[in-house]
Amino acid sequence: MFEKVMIPLDGSEVAEIALPYGEELARRVGSEVIMFHVLGSEHQQYERMHKMYLDRLAETVKHNIKKGRPKGAQARVTTKVEAGEPHNNICNLVDKDNIDLIIMASVSVSGHSIAKMLGSVTDHVCHTVRIPVMLIRPQDVQRIEGKKRLINRILLPLDGSDLSKLALPAAEEMAAVLRVPITLFQMARIILPYADTMVGVPFIDYTKWIEDEEKVVRVEITALEKKLREKGLTITHIITSGFNAADEIIQAGKKVGADLIVMSTHGRSGLGRWALGSVAERVLRYSEIPLLLVNTRAN
Repeated sequence: MFEKVMIPLDGSEVAEIALPYGEELARRVGSEVIMFHVLGSEHQQYERMHKMYLDRLAETVKHNIKKGRPKGAQARVTTKVEAGEPHNNICNLVDKDNIDLIIMASVSVSGHSIAKMLGSVTDHVCHTVRIPVMLIRPQDVQRIEGKKRLINRILLPLDGSDLSKLALPAAEEMAAVLRVPITLFQMARIILPYADTMVGVPFIDYTKWIEDEEKVVRVEITALEKKLREKGLTITHIITSGFNAADEIIQAGKKVGADLIVMSTHGRSGLGRWALGSVAERVLRYSEIPLLLVNTRAN
């Protein structure tokens, strides 16, 4: 269960976009929200001001949590301010305080736009910690305004590999605690050779080739769907054929009305499969749906 949820903050409105998701988990499953701020060496003289900022924000978060909880139920919200380097302190606190989930903006805590993948701090955290990291895009603020519940359906992309299935426990747990359905997604990859390599080669029925790949995918995903239903989860699935896994995932998310995409950061590459590392990056860049990443290398 997501008992402890950390939300790294840097004093900017961009970083605060993660707060509504922490509030939702606290409201619906009783998670403790830990609001964490790291002071750089140049700001240590203003530590008292930063603590005051977090304390005021914590009161607002407590108020928002209590609005949806039974009367008398306590909202567990704590604040922490430390000096150091954000990426190191965040990772250290995960181990020290047994954090179960990090929710943060999909940009660096300096507020800069996405660089190589997510921004320097966020990128380091996603590649280091052994727990899931939920990334919220700054553009999501308008999309979630007025929604009674932020997460109502989860999309779980898979590629058939064991590495991609490492995202399963996080998706199962999130679906169970929030009591929401999961839609499994898998793409049958279309691979067509270049025309100039086919000179003198006998005719091949690529339609049948694609159909055979779809059959393999369908067997895999229906078997998993049955297994998850036996655990009491509400499961559906969607299968597509295509060239670009990330684009197919984004479209599938829109089609099923997903509010959260849960996926591992690396899967199997090569013929008939796709590399989830690059796919996750593209999904994060172009999807409007929050992304929960599970670092397979950490696992």
